[in-house]
Amino acid sequence: MCGGQLRGPSGIITSPNFPVQYDNNANCTWIITASDPSKVNASLPITDRRSQKVIKLTFEEFDLERGYDTLTVGDGAVIGDQRTVFHVLSGTTTPDLVVSTSHQMWLNFKTDDTSGSLGFKVSYEEINQGGCGDPGIPAYGKREGTGFRHGDKLYFECLPAFELVGKKNITCQKNNQWSAKKPSCVCK
Repeated sequence: MCGGQLRGPSGIITSPNFPVQYDNNANCTWIITASDPSKVNASLPITDRRSQKVIKLTFEEFDLERGYDTLTVGDGAVIGDQRTVFHVLSGTTTPDLVVSTSHQMWLNFKTDDTSGSLGFKVSYEEINQGGCGDPGIPAYGKREGTGFRHGDKLYFECLPAFELVGKKNITCQKNNQWSAKKPSCVCK
């Protein structure tokens, strides 16, 4: 499917034809909207009950023709507004996850008129505003810290015989993004 209006609480977005090579000259736009942006959670104290939902995007597979084909990820519902762009992605490098600051997020996939690649698969889910979402634990690693709210820190280390590549600790920032990507553990 090339684009569309999507509603939470969760789902998967793939490039057209995924996992087979995507088409040339594609221009696909998806808008993800939290299913109930002001959902009331009765288990929270009265002062915290109204918690706006935001969208967390996690990259599962990503392979675009570097420099020619792009996936642009933005905040809100105004597609193409450069002030709301989080990332313009190409090639095989992605952030671990992206979290919106509003109850909507948009993705725009554009390809040129020459060869393509396998494309992408991303999952989305609603989470409570004021956090960054769970970045996960590196394979062969462990993590200290369980909070994903603004200001929370996570600390990573690797199991014996493995070496940490990346930052040892990351902080959830006010823009709903982690201060760095989740590190990885590689064999020494």
